[in-house]
Amino acid sequence: MSNRIPVTKSGLSLTKSIAVCALAAGLLAACGVSGKEAPVGHPVTAAPSTDNTLTQVVTDVYQRFFDGNTTADQKIAALENGQAFADTIRAQADSPIAKGSKATVSSVTSADATHANVVYTISLNGTAALPDQSGTAVKADGTWKVSQASFCALLSLEMQGKPPAPCSAS
Repeated sequence: MSNRIPVTKSGLSLTKSIAVCALAAGLLAACGVSGKEAPVGHPVTAAPSTDNTLTQVVTDVYQRFFDGNTTADQKIAALENGQAFADTIRAQADSPIAKGSKATVSSVTSADATHANVVYTISLNGTAALPDQSGTAVKADGTWKVSQASFCALLSLEMQGKPPAPCSAS
């Protein structure tokens, strides 16, 4: 058996990646947002008129979803098939790690009218913990959301390859 620490594609050790993913998943259910902020998920009834519009809408959804101050219900609404993950998101609501997490989006590219590719970084208390992650956003019921597949990829890291049952359906 090797004494080497497994390293993820981002160059982080598996242990650190798991801790960071716990943060990312936990932040999904952290505490409330002030009444001044826009609701999670921006209704878009037609395809965005420009790449800048798509980039802004998807960036906003990712930032709110991974923000430690967003409520569990708002996170559930911002996630594709969010209700299937409600128990997981709520169970992590009180995680102190989650409350210090944020996401920044470095790029959004349209794959088609209802799918976008996203490159994002999850930070913990201002320090990049999972840099340059690849994810996707989907447009469901006229609203752009973080894809179930992207959330499941993080949960898989956090739960050492054994994410919750809804991930098996993705």
